[in-house]
Amino acid sequence: MIDLVIGADGIARVRFDDPDEKVNLLTEAALARLEEILDRLESGGRERTLRGVVLASAKPGVFLAGADVNAFVTVARAGDAAAAAAKARHGQSIFSRLAALPIPSVAAINGACLGGGLELALACTARLAGDNHRVSIGLPEVKLGLIPGWGGTQRLPRLIGLSRALDLILTGRSLTSKQAKKLGIVDAVVPVEGIEQAACVEALRLAAGGVPRRPTWPLADRTPGAGGLILFVARRKVIKQTGGHYPAPICAIDALGYGLRHGIEKGLAHEASLVGRLLVGDVSKNLVGIFLASRTAGSSESAGTKTEPITRIGVLGAGTMGGGIAAAAAMSGLSVRLNDVNAEALSRGMKQVMTLTSDAARKGRIPRHEAARRAALVGPTVDLSGFSRCELVIEAVVEDLQVKRDVLRRIESITGPAAIFATNTSSLSVADIAANAARPGRVVGLHFFNPAEKMPLVEVVRLPATDPDAIAAAVALARRMGKTPVVVADTPGFIVNRILMPYLAGAMELLSRGLGVVEIDRAMVAFGMPMGPFALLDRIGIDVAAKVSDVLKTAFPSRRMGPDGPDLLHAMMQAGLSGAKTGQGFYRYRSGGTRTAGTSPELARLVSATYRPSARLAMTGDEIAAALVDAMANEGALLLSEHAVDRPEVIDLAMIFGAGFPPFRGGLLRHADVEGHQTIAGRLAARGITPAARLTEGKRFHS
Repeated sequence: MIDLVIGADGIARVRFDDPDEKVNLLTEAALARLEEILDRLESGGRERTLRGVVLASAKPGVFLAGADVNAFVTVARAGDAAAAAAKARHGQSIFSRLAALPIPSVAAINGACLGGGLELALACTARLAGDNHRVSIGLPEVKLGLIPGWGGTQRLPRLIGLSRALDLILTGRSLTSKQAKKLGIVDAVVPVEGIEQAACVEALRLAAGGVPRRPTWPLADRTPGAGGLILFVARRKVIKQTGGHYPAPICAIDALGYGLRHGIEKGLAHEASLVGRLLVGDVSKNLVGIFLASRTAGSSESAGTKTEPITRIGVLGAGTMGGGIAAAAAMSGLSVRLNDVNAEALSRGMKQVMTLTSDAARKGRIPRHEAARRAALVGPTVDLSGFSRCELVIEAVVEDLQVKRDVLRRIESITGPAAIFATNTSSLSVADIAANAARPGRVVGLHFFNPAEKMPLVEVVRLPATDPDAIAAAVALARRMGKTPVVVADTPGFIVNRILMPYLAGAMELLSRGLGVVEIDRAMVAFGMPMGPFALLDRIGIDVAAKVSDVLKTAFPSRRMGPDGPDLLHAMMQAGLSGAKTGQGFYRYRSGGTRTAGTSPELARLVSATYRPSARLAMTGDEIAAALVDAMANEGALLLSEHAVDRPEVIDLAMIFGAGFPPFRGGLLRHADVEGHQTIAGRLAARGITPAARLTEGKRFHS
């Protein structure tokens, strides 16, 4: 797991290599082994038989990926904050021993160096990073509702300054080698092929009396008394951005400030105490649960199947969606044939590809020479040349049943028997599209969300006739493209659109009863949604929302999938208020889709003419949020009872990654468990909505 080799030059080489994992993790066993090694390093340093130590990885592209997140769950379930803090203190003590070695230590970072991995590197005298694009350096703990707990909040600001350290810890973002060098986290960027040898040379230089290279701090950090102002501004910004729903960023600010005021030893103790409190808290439990569920999303559908990885895909339709899919595929290294009969649309699709790849290079996520290579993976064509070699073809053409059937027939006529046809439909039945398929077992749904190159969710739609290996291949493809796949049966609206429609319909009902657009939207933003239902309708497009509503009202006539009475959405469409894309919807927008202050002036007239509310409904913000979220939870319970999905975690992931349901609440159905099923059922019944059986039974979704 961790090997120690001592060279003739007096340099000890500590190599991390966990044979049972794809990445190196700092498990309890790894930490115990590291303690044994430190005993020998301390002894060798005192006796002057060692001159230095290099910490490296034997796994290509991975240094240390941090702590074992599964261990967090075990500690959190125990609910003992003091015990959790003690575990953090134990890790701190190990890294403090590394920092206090009588010989210089150098970290040779050849790949992912995250969380506890970076904290270990920060405890070293110096750090070198490889020049490969697989190097990723950061402290992502805040994304799990935690803060760095093995000294990261104390050592990082002392190395690069308070303002830079705050930015990294509060965002959890990762850096490339060059970015880390610019900030001063690493001392040098060297060819990855010789990084261990370069680290040995650096260790010898330091052993001979060389001085560690240290970065120059920003002027603000060097100004006496500026630390308090930096922390104050950071705290105010965090509260504004998070609404106070996430305690970890505030704790991080507290930890950094405390350590700078009281010294590193007291700072470490305070850091550990805060980690203990956060780890047993609900927000961290929820975020860790989401992280673990997302890592295994779709895995049950792949169990027992053996498929060759897909390397060549075709994309039919080069509009906004098709171009985004092609761009995301090219970024993941897939060979893509992009087709559109319209040369102008094809040109716009290729522009999307070029923009995404060049932006990735500009932001340092890939080397500049890689941008051109990946863009070149997309081959545009106005006919179907090259599609015969595609292992999977995704159609993103107009949302018309007959057009999609015709496309399927043409693709089946030119591709091999094992080729998979995937439809990106958002509202049509995949079974209807595949009704006349020659190979129905090779037809799946791959529903990407707009913009496809950015949105993390893909709904993988299975039919009863779909071959298991086709589903497994589709799940693997989504994962390769950096997406979170959720598998769902061919039910109208799939997961996200089906659950969102009662939410949007509920908002329209409240509007019809006299509540205001801004009032309702504010209530949902306060609940934790990224935007309110009316702002969301504007982003979706009023015309698109009306079409999906019509489809779902037809599919589920007994449920509220749209207005029961007069239809404001269609009235808005007729008045030219189709949302952000037309400049007016529920709100007003500038060119480019930026929202201006206030609602659309035409909207008030349409609302009055459509609904004619006789009396204004009186509701608090919390009551508004409960009414709308209850409707979503009810639809999620129905999806489960229909076996459209196999686990409640699937719905939670879909709503978080596809609809922006607040992650700190753990997902829609996790929130329903906390709220209480019978409480939700009672509120639904009071509003005239029949609760799902799972809610009336009071049975928890999550065990």
